This record gives sequence, structure tokens and C-alpha cells, in this order.
Amino acid sequence: MTFKVDTSIKNIRKEVRHLVDLHSLEREQALYNLSQFFLAGEWELVECELESNGYSLMSNSIGDLLAHDECSED
Repeated sequence: MTFKVDTSIKNIRKEVRHLVDLHSLEREQALYNLSQFFLAGEWELVECELESNGYSLMSNSIGDLLAHDECSED
């Protein structure tokens, strides 16, 4: 049986927020650091979703990804 992993930008932000809240990631770290929390096949999908939403894995930070989420809550 296979399961589809939800790699929408909304779900990625939710998962990243959870990792930051657990202190597993810091907001200042590059997005590339997310790769350690995903299986290889899942990471490829996450990477594509981030890049298709204008994020650079090396130059954007975790905080950049979460900032969009925080702005939309206002």
C-alpha cells in the first residue's frame, strides 16, 4: 500500500512551523536544512514545491517561508 504525501506549500509551512516549535529547526537556517526531515522521494517533491513558489533552498531561510504564513493570519 502506498500513501500520498501532501506536499502543498500550505502543508509544508504547517510541518515547518511544527519543527520550529519543537526547536528541531531555527528560523535562520536555510530551507535546504529541511531535507533531513524527509525521505529522499518526499524531499524531491517538497523541493519542487518550494522552488515553484519562488523559494531558493540555499538563499531563503526557514523564517522566509514562515513569514508568508504569519502575514496571511493578520
